[in-house]
Amino acid sequence: MSKYPKINYIGNKDKLVNWIIDNLPLKKGTVLDLFSGGNSVAYALKENNYTVYSNDALYSNFVISKAIIENKNIKLSEEIFNTKVTEAQINKKYKEISFLSNRLYYDEEVKELAKLFVISEKIENEYEKYMFLALIRRAMIRKLPYSRMNVPWNQIQKLRDEDYSYEKYKRRRAYHNFTFERHIKDNLENYNNAVFDNKKDNKSFNYDSFDMIDNLKEKVDIIYMDPPYPATMNKYGDFYGLYDKAVKHEISYVNFSENNMFLSNLEKLIEKCIEKTKYIVISESNKTKPTVKELSDMLSKYGTVKVYSKEHQYKVTGSINKNQTVEMLIILKVRESSK
Repeated sequence: MSKYPKINYIGNKDKLVNWIIDNLPLKKGTVLDLFSGGNSVAYALKENNYTVYSNDALYSNFVISKAIIENKNIKLSEEIFNTKVTEAQINKKYKEISFLSNRLYYDEEVKELAKLFVISEKIENEYEKYMFLALIRRAMIRKLPYSRMNVPWNQIQKLRDEDYSYEKYKRRRAYHNFTFERHIKDNLENYNNAVFDNKKDNKSFNYDSFDMIDNLKEKVDIIYMDPPYPATMNKYGDFYGLYDKAVKHEISYVNFSENNMFLSNLEKLIEKCIEKTKYIVISESNKTKPTVKELSDMLSKYGTVKVYSKEHQYKVTGSINKNQTVEMLIILKVRESSK
């Protein structure tokens, strides 16, 4: 039985996907998830037999999409760790990723990580490769306090001290000190179990959102968006971008999290999207800016707008935000004359 694996992604909509799917304006067809992030929505779409196009500007998210959205049946064996690599290859890769030493991990850990990246480069099957890269990403995140890569090194060291962690938080968090290989092996079965074939030709992309629409060769039925709204907890490039740097897959992209440009950038994107779809569906919460009214007013220029709402509590790194959040789903039915 397939099941979406643990990803560790700030803002992940795993707890909301059923509600989102239930309120989509069409029950079948092709859906482009334009800012796919950890791919929880894309995965739920796949489970519900949509054809899924998953896109994200971060390569760290693209590898997850290739592993569990586009991939139909390829799984990964622990035998991958028996891949022969040389010390020279490991040392070369270590020099390339040495910027991670005493920034995210201890030096000996970066050397282990270098070996894993060398192994990934030797994998011939593309879906096995992306599965392994997704598992490396999961291991890198799991070893970090707060599951993100912009925590200062002195804070990382402090929180990885299990005695300090227990004294301050009553939790030792020993998993921060597990090896990368152990984390990968611990998660391998879950990721393999997430692979399934919904008999659709699902595709994964690694584009800036504007470029994705430009490269879309055919119309889709729905474009779903959960863009990085202007907020402290939405700096996904800061949170996960060092993975992209380590694997040398960084692209430039429009930064939607800039407060003064968000609505303007979003409208420019909407104007591109209306040529390529019947419906645009946008997720937002009452905690973000611009407001639902501002978004709805802007979208109404291009067709008919409906708004659905649901109370929700976000849980981040083990703690629940006690302030109730209202999750919104804004649905634009594109006016024919707007296309």
